[in-house]
Amino acid sequence: MSAGPSRQRADRGTGPDRAALADGGGRLLGATLVQAIGQGASMACTTVFFVGTIELAPAEVGVTNSVAAVASMATAVFAGRVVDRWGARNVAVWWGLAATAAVASYALVFDLMGFVLVHLLVTSLRMGKRVSEYTLVGQVATARTVFRAYQRSVLNAGMALGTLAAALPLYLDTRAGYLAVMFFNAAALTTGSLLLRSIPAGPAPQEPRSARRLGRALRDPRYVCAGLLCGLMETRDSLLTMALPLWVVGSTAPPSTVSLLLFLNTALVIVCQVRAARNADTVPGAVATIHRGALALAVSCPLIGVVGYLPRWWAVLVLVCAVVCFTFGEMWTSAGSWTLSYELADPRAPGDYQGVFGMTSGIGMVVGPVLATTVALPFGLWGWLVIGACYALLGTGTRSVVRIRTRPQDSALTLGETAKKG
Repeated sequence: MSAGPSRQRADRGTGPDRAALADGGGRLLGATLVQAIGQGASMACTTVFFVGTIELAPAEVGVTNSVAAVASMATAVFAGRVVDRWGARNVAVWWGLAATAAVASYALVFDLMGFVLVHLLVTSLRMGKRVSEYTLVGQVATARTVFRAYQRSVLNAGMALGTLAAALPLYLDTRAGYLAVMFFNAAALTTGSLLLRSIPAGPAPQEPRSARRLGRALRDPRYVCAGLLCGLMETRDSLLTMALPLWVVGSTAPPSTVSLLLFLNTALVIVCQVRAARNADTVPGAVATIHRGALALAVSCPLIGVVGYLPRWWAVLVLVCAVVCFTFGEMWTSAGSWTLSYELADPRAPGDYQGVFGMTSGIGMVVGPVLATTVALPFGLWGWLVIGACYALLGTGTRSVVRIRTRPQDSALTLGETAKKG
């Protein structure tokens, strides 16, 4: 009698993990790891290369990044339509190879105009590849949210390895060293893209081309609103990488605390993201997980803001607690948003819906730097309090929006759940 329940608990624990790695999932994770290593090395060196070697102004690089973020939002919608026309796997492979050529073109950049053109191309192609890969996950993975959690853990691990690999070229600080990193990134993209060729292709599009042109996802207000709310919560990335380091340097905490906090964030995501996504694989579970994550972000913000008024080591202790809380908020809101991106979508146009979700998620990249530099830093504790309150409102808003039935039939939910059960 006692062995039965124990075995059932074991099955529940291992089932989603096995499902996540089946049907090409392991190869997709391998592609993610390879590409993340190259991207991590490139991210560590790119800004230094263009500012120090090409001699662009930091403001020029920053503005170009913002413009590229906006351009990638538009590309996401177009990529979704292409995915529904030609298939997620095929688009992921071909756009990945095109991104390889674009990344290698960084070697031909010698001025601002060249940087703008190449960077816009790279960012747009990467977004298209991302949309096609996320659509592919929805087609080949049974436990999609668990798989995305594994993918995010692998992504963070790869980025960390890539950052470590960039230490030598950063130390040498030569054009040849930085170009070697660019070509290494291109090679990693090529390898990752070719790995996707062995993954089974998804199902053929289920609706005629004329219907796809109408933009089904953009005419789904609940899906668009849910995507915008989830996208606004992604401003957390800018708070972590921009506002937090500058805030810590200006506080009583040692400047080296920044490295500790960013390492802690990365390590927690690598270790805990899969577990954090366990209860977010249904729409009700996803909504509850997002709400819990938004509250965690809301609590962490005033904790970060108050360190400017604390003694040295108390400030370090509070910062560690704040980043732990912030990271769990990040993991919970991410896991819930993955589920909503699939379960609220119409299964007849998966690429279109993933493209629109990619577009709405991009709003975090646009709003985040503004929020970090004009609210968090200038207004101190009060700014962090306002941001925390906004996260709490976003969590509540997501729960309200998802519960509203904005179209007469919600077949996406029924079909999605039926597919997983079948």
